[in-house]
Amino acid sequence: MAEQHAAINALEKKIGWTSSIGVTMPVSNAEIYQRVEKVKPALLDNGILWVQITIKLMAVITSAYNDEQVLKPAKVFTNHAEIISFVYLYEGIKREDITSIDNQVEIEDYFFRPDKIIINGNLNLKIKYLVNLVLEGLVTAFPGGAPLKGATVNVRNTETNDIIATTTTGGNGRYFLKNLKPGIYLIEAHSKTHRSDQKISVVKTRDTVNFSLHH
Repeated sequence: MAEQHAAINALEKKIGWTSSIGVTMPVSNAEIYQRVEKVKPALLDNGILWVQITIKLMAVITSAYNDEQVLKPAKVFTNHAEIISFVYLYEGIKREDITSIDNQVEIEDYFFRPDKIIINGNLNLKIKYLVNLVLEGLVTAFPGGAPLKGATVNVRNTETNDIIATTTTGGNGRYFLKNLKPGIYLIEAHSKTHRSDQKISVVKTRDTVNFSLHH
């Protein structure tokens, strides 16, 4: 097997969210706190990362004296907010390629209602992952741009013209090759119903070469 070359990519995504904390008494002032309780990732088909974040929300009603000058103790109301996000990485990724999922939660603002506190916030996700995939692309039909399933994609040595790697496109017209060394290659695509086309690819850690094939 050819030596694999990997690079670390970082993808950042900002997600706005809204939740609430139920209260059993009228509230006009409170301190709102948040804490990430759980991060549950799952890698779906086509390189889509599903992430579920559980946030614990806490509203602290500070102690105060009532009209009779009796100290009312502080009260704490809590709730959990569930945030689900889908992040596209790339189709050839594996679970072990994801090196870290960092998160930061912040409260943007909040509003008081008779029975609850409505909270708006942001969740910042930063996902680091290894990119073993060094060449990818999309093969479509001209005209119209429909994806071509089953098209053959060959990678040729530019000096000898030998085929050093080959693959076929999936149902979405995409192809992926990850066992190439950095270099300059001649990429060709063809199918039984469309004429072939060739393009030059300069691969360092990753390159994208798309084709639009004619009948």
